[in-house]
Amino acid sequence: MTSTSTSVILPTFNASSAFTSPPHHPSRMDKHLDKGLEGNVLWEELDLTANTPSLMSQIIPKSCLDISTIEKITYTTGKPIFVGQKWKFEKNTSWGGQKVKKLKQVQDDSEIEVLRIYDEASSSASVAPRTSFESRRSKQCYSTSPARKRSSRVHRRDSKWSLLFNTIYTSMRISYLTSPERSPIFPFEPGYPEHLYRQWSPEFCPAPISDMTNDQRPGLVLLDRDVQPKSWAHVLTCVEITESDLGADHGIPLFKGTVTKGYLMMREQPWRRFVILFSLAANRLRAHYMDRSGLIITRPVLITANPTRLVDMLNTMSLGNSKVYGMDPTMHMCNESCKSKDTQCKVGDQAIGWIEDKQKRKLLIIAILWRSQGLFSRGTTCYRVRDKDGVEYALKDCWVDEAKKDHEEKILEIVRGIPNVVTLVAAWDVEYEGESDSTLRIRKGHGDKFSPGFRCKYHRRMLLTPCGEPLSAFSSKRELISAFRDFVVAHKAMIGRNVLHGDLSPNNLIIHEGRGFFIDFDHAQIIAQGSTSVRSNGSGTVPYMSIRLLYAITAIARDKRLGNMMVEQTASDDLESLFYIFVEFVTSFDGPKGSRTDLKKADRWGEVIDAMGPAAAPYKSGLVLVPRRDNELMNRTTTYFGGVRDLVQAWRYILLDADADQTRDGVTHEEIEEILNAWVYHDAIDEPRPPEEVPPAPSLASESAFGCAGRNMSR
Repeated sequence: MTSTSTSVILPTFNASSAFTSPPHHPSRMDKHLDKGLEGNVLWEELDLTANTPSLMSQIIPKSCLDISTIEKITYTTGKPIFVGQKWKFEKNTSWGGQKVKKLKQVQDDSEIEVLRIYDEASSSASVAPRTSFESRRSKQCYSTSPARKRSSRVHRRDSKWSLLFNTIYTSMRISYLTSPERSPIFPFEPGYPEHLYRQWSPEFCPAPISDMTNDQRPGLVLLDRDVQPKSWAHVLTCVEITESDLGADHGIPLFKGTVTKGYLMMREQPWRRFVILFSLAANRLRAHYMDRSGLIITRPVLITANPTRLVDMLNTMSLGNSKVYGMDPTMHMCNESCKSKDTQCKVGDQAIGWIEDKQKRKLLIIAILWRSQGLFSRGTTCYRVRDKDGVEYALKDCWVDEAKKDHEEKILEIVRGIPNVVTLVAAWDVEYEGESDSTLRIRKGHGDKFSPGFRCKYHRRMLLTPCGEPLSAFSSKRELISAFRDFVVAHKAMIGRNVLHGDLSPNNLIIHEGRGFFIDFDHAQIIAQGSTSVRSNGSGTVPYMSIRLLYAITAIARDKRLGNMMVEQTASDDLESLFYIFVEFVTSFDGPKGSRTDLKKADRWGEVIDAMGPAAAPYKSGLVLVPRRDNELMNRTTTYFGGVRDLVQAWRYILLDADADQTRDGVTHEEIEEILNAWVYHDAIDEPRPPEEVPPAPSLASESAFGCAGRNMSR
């Protein structure tokens, strides 16, 4: 199955990497999400019978809370929050003319920090939550300019709900902390009391959460109060509010907006098992549950007729254990909130968290190396981890289709011992509550009713060595070329063991101590005895796929009569992919360690081609399969890589000649290895040579020296 480029380096590493970024333009983001949603959405009110239990009951347990308890909760003015089946709001929620004082309220020997707010216009006072939403933001939002009228109206609405939510939270938190354990009123798994400083904030209504791909105003967000600066990596859940009825119109902006925000949360917090968001549409509360197998939208709960269910939701999400909103109990990622307290996450200054290994021992997480970007993808994240003896490994965490649960592990056993291929140390299922974790767990209550495209995915981890760095961490031109030579040699050895990788991209290659390594075998296939190819739906990452494969899958996609026709995939296709990866590097980076200072090179090879769709194949053909005199591709190299532009041309000649000779099965490992061997020691690289010298590469004046003699193509 064709994949798109899906991974990027996190800011914890070098942001200017060669890893393909997520869609930058909002329209591309929408297309990306629309494709992910196809066949992966289940609407309970449409797709399930009325007597099928709702997912809402699983994620938000019903309490024995009485309405009278809710009616006793008041705002700072003494006004009750709920009267006569109606939620009541304060008229002035800007807090611009209020004075705030910190107090310590002592209850049952527990010190609880609360705030007392005095309104200048009255002498009334009562307990209210601490909030970071300041009058400065209020004044910003209440601007009278026409462009801000709608934003101001929406913000005033969200601010009212925020004050309501925080008033409930403060009141229920005081009650909960007197006995922080599971009870009929608080039927969820308890959280750690020291982690319960949270708040419902409307601060991103006037100013969206900054993101390089899609600036979103997420309505009300639940955050750990002490976390700064705030980003999608810190949002625990959010509530989208609208007066429109989502049940009557599934196409209203709230639906796509909720999906987008859920995606951003999953992308920035890939260690979550799932994310839950909520919508309040015409006073109807729905949960939007997203995991690696799809989206479930629950039946609505009318919160005016069932006010306790709204309070149950607020209590569960703001007071419960972090598992309720999808945090994985077998690992922990630190933030400012937990590092500032004496808690279980003591990891030292060099680590950013911990994760359990196969024996449930804690490994320190030193860095996040890369992460996947798909909406309902494998959710792959790779961490640099360290054991108690100081030995470092790469740990791959992913959600794997049930049908391919052990596939990569088996491939790694076959290629074990090949130089420049990572070695598998251990592989295991991640357990949750004593059994293998999967996306089927939460759906068992629905019986055999799933979204049309549902595929059960199991949570898997693998420990690998060595732990290298992304290929973009190359320290010199010579080291980069040497790494590509390593890839060719290792790939030839893998073919010798009847393994075809089938999905070469920068995300599947690393560099370690100056050597290149293959690290990812999700799409690798076994070549049948006596064959030189495998049959597939055209696996690969679009910007790096061979021209032949791109033409084939485009033709199949256009002609419905071809159905699920398979295509032949060969070693030559993989070798062509290596060429496109090399081209991306030498046309994008203008220095070692992923340096990119030339803004004109901002649109990288992968980003441009990924957006082309069916035009990708002819675009590549126009750069590669053109007469020998054509210099366009080699002239695209950056100044830093200018000395190796002839290598780009020589490698292109090999692809050109193989395409012209119909008697051949494509390019060979020996051809590519020969020119890379020569260029590792070439004077044009303008860097110190390796210790062992071999004769330098011949001049391009003698094209036959590169296996390119004789034939000129006119196309």
